[in-house]
Amino acid sequence: MKRVTFAAAALAGAVVAIAAVAAPPAGDAPAVSSLGPLMEKELHWGLNHLEVVDVYNKPTGLFDREYAPQLGKLQPGVKMDEVQADRDTRKANFSRAYSEFQDTPTGYDLTPLKSEYSYNNGEGIQKVYKEGKTRFFFYIKDHLWKIYDEVPLRADGPVGDSYKGALTKFAAMLGAPGRVRAAGSPGVDRATADWQDSSTHLRVVDLTPEHMIGVVLEDKRTLLNLASLRSNKPKDPFALDPSIATITKNGVADPNAARTPDADAGAAKKKH
Repeated sequence: MKRVTFAAAALAGAVVAIAAVAAPPAGDAPAVSSLGPLMEKELHWGLNHLEVVDVYNKPTGLFDREYAPQLGKLQPGVKMDEVQADRDTRKANFSRAYSEFQDTPTGYDLTPLKSEYSYNNGEGIQKVYKEGKTRFFFYIKDHLWKIYDEVPLRADGPVGDSYKGALTKFAAMLGAPGRVRAAGSPGVDRATADWQDSSTHLRVVDLTPEHMIGVVLEDKRTLLNLASLRSNKPKDPFALDPSIATITKNGVADPNAARTPDADAGAAKKKH
């Protein structure tokens, strides 16, 4: 199958009216024949993080293929050595990029990714920068289940310079407008459009304040089981201590409430 790129979608976007993107908010995400072309063929759900590293770092892997055109134009020498060193540094950095969400808050809590993971449930993340976008791999029990790309909004970029324009391009690429859900809808932090095929769910997230969009591919099987996989729920920092909650569950009575208030000690006694 021919792999679809964002650039190809930009050309196709010209034939789809912007109004067609506004799909009804109710119901399931529209089904398309396949979302597979949005993900490299070497990647699939269930890989562990070392296997994903291998997809990028092995000989003839994704990094080698990225650098091959540039290296093919160079003669052995200083310039070739510099390009190879840059490639090898990126490989080394990616091999160390995996981390887990345990019991210590991370800097990701301050980013648009904060709703994409949970703590103390065996979840992990891996980050790589490639082809002008930042990609995050998400794992549960070291099984890949989500890929999140941060794609810049630029007039000369593959998705254009606006969220609305990006949705037009995706509608053209996938052959159908997405289901559009507003920020604040149940389970939706940012405005989102989504699609699905038999195994994968696609979200396109509005990150306009950050001058980008989020393109998120998720394993539908994991999504269906996410509640049980995330058995450890986040603690409410404002919740009462359990011992206090037990004492106060039936309310607290004022021990002086049944007593008649004494006269003001400072008031003069009434003369008869």
